[in-house]
Amino acid sequence: MSWLIDAPGAAAYVCPMQEFIRSLRPGWLGGYDARAAGQDVLAGAVLCVLLIPQAMAYAQLAGLPPAAGLFTAMIAPVVYALLGRSAAVSMGPVALASLLVADAIGSHDGPAATVAAILALQSGGFLILLSLFRMGRLVNFISEPALLGFTAAAAFLIGTSQLSGLTGVDAARSGTLQGGIMALWEAGGLHLPTLCLGLAALGGFFLGEPLMRRAALLLRLTGTARLALMKSAQLVVIVLVSAAALWLPDVTMVEAPQSAVPALNLPRATPAVWIGLLLPSLTVAIVVFVTGIAVAKSLSSRRRQAVNSNAEAFAIGAANLTVGVSGGYVAGVSLSRSALVHDVGARSPLSSAMAALIVLPVAAFGGALLAKMPVVALSALVISAIAGLIKIKEIRGVVAHSRLEAMVIAATFLATLLLGVQWGLLAGATAGVFALLWASSLPRITREGPDQAQDNGVFRSVARDAVDADTGPVLVLRIDRPLFFGNVGYAEEQVTRIVSEHPQARCLILDMRAVTDVDATGLRMLTRLLDNIEEKDLKVAFAALQRPVQEALSAHEAMAHCAHYETVEDANAELQAAYPAG
Repeated sequence: MSWLIDAPGAAAYVCPMQEFIRSLRPGWLGGYDARAAGQDVLAGAVLCVLLIPQAMAYAQLAGLPPAAGLFTAMIAPVVYALLGRSAAVSMGPVALASLLVADAIGSHDGPAATVAAILALQSGGFLILLSLFRMGRLVNFISEPALLGFTAAAAFLIGTSQLSGLTGVDAARSGTLQGGIMALWEAGGLHLPTLCLGLAALGGFFLGEPLMRRAALLLRLTGTARLALMKSAQLVVIVLVSAAALWLPDVTMVEAPQSAVPALNLPRATPAVWIGLLLPSLTVAIVVFVTGIAVAKSLSSRRRQAVNSNAEAFAIGAANLTVGVSGGYVAGVSLSRSALVHDVGARSPLSSAMAALIVLPVAAFGGALLAKMPVVALSALVISAIAGLIKIKEIRGVVAHSRLEAMVIAATFLATLLLGVQWGLLAGATAGVFALLWASSLPRITREGPDQAQDNGVFRSVARDAVDADTGPVLVLRIDRPLFFGNVGYAEEQVTRIVSEHPQARCLILDMRAVTDVDATGLRMLTRLLDNIEEKDLKVAFAALQRPVQEALSAHEAMAHCAHYETVEDANAELQAAYPAG
């Protein structure tokens, strides 16, 4: 193969691949020692207290047996520890991915385990392709408002899906809010002991951590011991609810694991099934990657560490590929568990791998105990966790900032509730792009004047900053957007309108400081605009041009005669002298 490497131009292909392979080397290896390993072991032990009940609860949300959640919790963190770079990331079952898996299982024929495995394999494959082609930036087209609306609606769908387990009603699953409510209504048969137990469990999950925090204060616990006691609240509540369920009639218990350890098994399905699950798998991949990168960046920034999006996509994708052939289902990055690992002081992803190793004996030897856990306890646990998906503070901030982006939140929220998670995410992405195009198509054309109060040569908006500007012979207009085919028509209309409102003007200065780019349509518009304005005996000058824009205008023959100035102040001073008032 040496001939390939030595061939002309081969370096252009080998070097990027070598760079990519180097980027996969875990960044936490540098300086890792016995002390760091001890911190990871401690963090893993604390994490396991939260990981085991959540793994089983989210598997139930996905419509899978608890063993699938335990297998996912065993495998995904280990694979991520080998390939991932973020020290505090905790991979495993998560609520959003579980909801997407449940939706796919409900809308596709075939065994639930097979559908879940195919989703994990295909979504993992999508993420690896995304990483190999360095296309991680594409997910940025899903805007923050779209994600806020999507996750808030998903919280309602998750809560609705768990009401059957909370009330003991045997209702069919539905991917929409109205479908879930109708299924509960038609099923009927409320089981009062289960409901009472579920409400007690909910109360325990909501009040458990504050109570444990007070207990830690009374015991004068600090640091890791305090966190461990607080996070053990969920496990304590599940144990108490399980004990109470033994004394209540007809309370449904979870399914005991059929296999103690994961086993390699490629899902068997027809090509039609694999093809039919491509769109759900792509949706899962997007959600898992976007939420995972958000968590990784948030926690890494606290440690002043950089995040390589492509490397993270590869690690998350590889974890899902491994999970798909091991009896688990789609794994994502958990915000609550990652924050816990960060707070405990984990030094590397090995902390989550340590927790995964602790899960192994639980699955191997705890089958009899797990079978005594009531379904209602897991439903209550899922419901108690959805509050974190509804980010009220962030939504209020977006609403206060922009009505257009508030409409994106509302559109995504309603589409997800009424149409389901897949169409809801697509609607959110579409609404976000539409909002961007709409805002870009309406550039502000602002009349400017010198700020006489400051006397610093700064020109400000006449309307917004209440600058007292007597236009006289010189009219100054600022264009506040890059000029491209989608907005040049509006920009031309606004400039022409403002010029017509000032017949006394003899010179027009176009402040171009905010125009970072001009496409071919924009150049054509500027040429047409110059012709129309110069027919009215107005001289046109450009000020504060960005270098690429200046080069583009200078190369255009029709605009070569226009004067270019470094600042608006320079242009105004020279042209006011050349065209005195009166």
